[in-house]
Amino acid sequence: MTCREYREDLVEWTRGYEPVRALQVHVAECAGCARFLEEQRALSAVLQRLAAEEIPSAGEIGERVMAEFDRGVRTSRLRVLGWFAAGAVAAAACLALLVTPHRPAPPEVSPFIPIPYTIPLAPEERATVVRMDIPVSALIAAGFQISATDPGATVQADVLVSQDGRARAIRPISILSSN
Repeated sequence: MTCREYREDLVEWTRGYEPVRALQVHVAECAGCARFLEEQRALSAVLQRLAAEEIPSAGEIGERVMAEFDRGVRTSRLRVLGWFAAGAVAAAACLALLVTPHRPAPPEVSPFIPIPYTIPLAPEERATVVRMDIPVSALIAAGFQISATDPGATVQADVLVSQDGRARAIRPISILSSN
């Protein structure tokens, strides 16, 4: 038999039933089952002590319940005061924001434009931004629509470079003429 198959007999042993010889031999050799038997004996002892105690009267149970209820009411009053204090702090913070002079918003930065025919940057992938001058002809060859009168002009741009060293997107800043 396996330890699992002995479990029911071990529980019955703790209830006072006489074990078979094979079970006694197994417990003597198996530390896990011996530990389980001791735990069951301890549990049986606690249950016997509880069974011997007197059950409180309905009045005593009611008194205990009401005492716990009163303690809960006191605790809830403290919670209400805590919420009131938190609301007062939030109101003070809002008032401070209204009174504080506002600073102008920073200039809006144009977003990066993905380079056509490249794989988009994965969310967990690291990237760096490199500022460089890119010939207009290279951008047109890459598939960007650029209207520049000077074919030798360059575009100053921030280039988003992925961790594998490939350019994934650009953010044009200005067009510089070759003249």
